Amino acid sequence: MKNYNIILLSVLILSVLVSCKKDFEPSKPVVVSLPYVAEYYVDETYVIGIGSGVSIYQSIPDTVALVVDSLAGFSNGFGGRTGKDSAYVLKSDIVSWPDTTKSGGYTLKFEKFNSNNYLVSIPSNIVLASPIENPGPTDLEGTYTRTANGYVIEISKISDGVYLIDNPGGAGVALQPYLLYNYSNSLGQDSLAFAAQLNPCGSFTKLVSPLAPMNLTVGEYDEAYPPAIISTSPVTLQWKIFEFADNSSDFSHNGNALCQWGTGVRTFIKD
Repeated sequence: MKNYNIILLSVLILSVLVSCKKDFEPSKPVVVSLPYVAEYYVDETYVIGIGSGVSIYQSIPDTVALVVDSLAGFSNGFGGRTGKDSAYVLKSDIVSWPDTTKSGGYTLKFEKFNSNNYLVSIPSNIVLASPIENPGPTDLEGTYTRTANGYVIEISKISDGVYLIDNPGGAGVALQPYLLYNYSNSLGQDSLAFAAQLNPCGSFTKLVSPLAPMNLTVGEYDEAYPPAIISTSPVTLQWKIFEFADNSSDFSHNGNALCQWGTGVRTFIKD
């Protein structure tokens, strides 16, 4: 009987060991491979006048970038260690096209996935500018220095009264082109306008008067609180930056900074 019990116990221990070995098999390491952009063929920014006859689609090259991944490669790749290390990102790989009937700044995104389904994204900015019939008398084109920190921004002229501003906040963030208009008012004086425009965070940036209160709607800021030219000798611009989750005219500002900028007054003097 004693020998029988020993044999039975041995069988039970062996069964447990086999079971433990099966349950605790070491996991195999997984190599994560992220593709990168080796060369860009698409421009960083395209500025196109609405009604100019220039096509956004034709302005973008058929091949926008060359991407590389030497570990996973691409399903339609070529060359390199894997035989499919490199791949071209095409114009047809765009995520979506903007509404070309409305002026403003837009970011185009072209995407490519490697064989492990990891993504590389290629951005390009499009600025659609509408011409105006009554441009203001002051030419705003040039570089400007922000008085608070010495940061230099650039305002480029697209046409009379229509300008491109690269950094309305005057701080070290990724550049995003925005449209700034200078109209002539009923007295023949300068009158700035800045529509709520898409920013890199997916919300909307709007320049408003340095005297603008919080919590008004987009339309109310358009009507009564535009950004200001406070001097023409030298040209001095002043505004606050408000950000909105939506650019509808009846959408209200919530008093918070949603993306890149605080809500304080910013002053820029032309160099």
